[in-house]
Amino acid sequence: MKETEMKKDRFPFVSPLLLAGVLLILLPIFTLMTLDRLERQKEFATQRLLEKGISLIRTFEAGTRTGMFTMRWGAHKIQAMLAETALQPEVAYMMITARDGRILAHSDAARVGQIFDAMPGAVKMTGEDPAMVYHRTRLQPGNEETFEVYKRFVPVRKKFMHRKDRLHAMPRHGAAVPPDCPAVDGRETDWIRCYVQGRENNAPELLEHYIFAGLSMERERIGRARLLKATVWRGVFFFILGCVGMVALFAFQAYRSARASLTSVKAFSDNVIQNMPSGLVTLDSDHKITSVNRAAREMIGGDLTQPFAQLTQLIQEMNTSQAVVSREISLENHMGRKIRLDITASLIRDSDHAVMGYLFLFRDLTQIKELKKQVETNKRLAAIGKLAAGVAHEIRNPLSSIKGFATYFGKRYEKNATDRETAGIMVKEVERINRSITQLLEFAKPMIVEKKQVNVDQMIRHSLKLVDHDLEQKKINATIHMDTKKQVIYTDGDRMNQVLLNLYINAIAALGENGSLEIKVQDAPEADQIEIRIRDNGEGIDDEALDLIFDPYFTTRPTGTGLGLSIVHRIVENLGGQIRVESEKGQGTCFKITLPIS
Repeated sequence: MKETEMKKDRFPFVSPLLLAGVLLILLPIFTLMTLDRLERQKEFATQRLLEKGISLIRTFEAGTRTGMFTMRWGAHKIQAMLAETALQPEVAYMMITARDGRILAHSDAARVGQIFDAMPGAVKMTGEDPAMVYHRTRLQPGNEETFEVYKRFVPVRKKFMHRKDRLHAMPRHGAAVPPDCPAVDGRETDWIRCYVQGRENNAPELLEHYIFAGLSMERERIGRARLLKATVWRGVFFFILGCVGMVALFAFQAYRSARASLTSVKAFSDNVIQNMPSGLVTLDSDHKITSVNRAAREMIGGDLTQPFAQLTQLIQEMNTSQAVVSREISLENHMGRKIRLDITASLIRDSDHAVMGYLFLFRDLTQIKELKKQVETNKRLAAIGKLAAGVAHEIRNPLSSIKGFATYFGKRYEKNATDRETAGIMVKEVERINRSITQLLEFAKPMIVEKKQVNVDQMIRHSLKLVDHDLEQKKINATIHMDTKKQVIYTDGDRMNQVLLNLYINAIAALGENGSLEIKVQDAPEADQIEIRIRDNGEGIDDEALDLIFDPYFTTRPTGTGLGLSIVHRIVENLGGQIRVESEKGQGTCFKITLPIS
């Protein structure tokens, strides 16, 4: 007895009231669904049968029109064609009647001349549009449903009745004359001839005849029966499924309630961990990773399944010191990019103070380091710019004098080949120094940019054309990839052309024959910016040189001035953008320019 009461307390949902409730909920739903499906099928069947009936009638009218005016058909031909048309699938009968219900033609020849006792009253109105089509469902003898489509029979349009070139009907003796077609010249004519002789014998322009097409509804009846049967079975199935679902729902309600608080706490803690701005990784005592939060995955990239070498070293150090350890490390992520991380590691202990795992907190210092480096670079560039402006002016005046004297001595000792050549070398060197000074002044003076609407694709292609000759000489394959929807940006097109040209020239110098140069334009992570990438597969840049490439007068080429990339850096900054470089010795170089679109 007690055991039974415990079961009732434990499973209060096992009750006939539950099943009744499920039935009350599901029964109206499935009833409405069934009625809706039956109504939609009925509408579909009506539309299909109506379209078929209209097609039959219009095809028959067109055939009658052709037969009357090309082969002079009479009523017997129309009767034959009607019988032939009614042989099509689903066609129960076809007939043509007069206004008073007299059957003029019927697919069953025995019915010709009889009275059609089911003439609809709607079509007897004299003002009806002859093109109007009607339909109805009618019971035939034997309770067989028939879908009937009917309209005014118009084998000849009004415009044909007044054409002088129409043929006159040839009378047929012995044919019955319906009330709509009187005798012509004292002779009887069959009813179909009235349409072509009406102009001279005062017959109505459009005789009031009607055509009926009866279509079998057996297919629809079978479809409704199948649909009803399938719906009933489906309803039974879903009723059983609903009952099972409700029982299962109540059965697990107590279980879910018991775990609700635990799940809530776990969800909250997981949410906190996953949304921490710092990366978090935990390992168990066997050095296996047990959890990685979103920030750590974004920093390190990819799926972290095994601890990397630096984590193993920190674990050994913690086991020795039994204390918290903090350190900055360099790491290469899954994309091959070097990042700087500040890691704080600590031991995870259980209630007995035994080590049960390890906790690592990450903070990405890469952007901070880059910003510091950029600030230092800008300071150096500013200081060098101020110095350069003063030095350049002081050097230019003596250079002009030296070039003047060199030109003078070149002309004075024109007959002496050695002296003339020496003077020429002096002039060329002075001009080279002057070009360097010009670049230095360009770098040092305030830069003015004029932003306007620029088509990115045209800008890239125009700048690339300027180095066509150099590309052909080295047989370098240059490709352009436009992967952005931002076709037009607001920037200084001339300054950007100068930037791109400098980067192309550096890439060509780093490439050997048959190298490749790729220019790619894509959307930047920020919505109002685009990114231009210039990538080559040349010799690359050393790690030591990578931090100095934007410094003035730093160059790895014997003929380089070392100002090109400094000017590029300054132009991009004045346009409100950023330029970064990624390179590895022997693997090529990639310059990334981020520009605002407005």
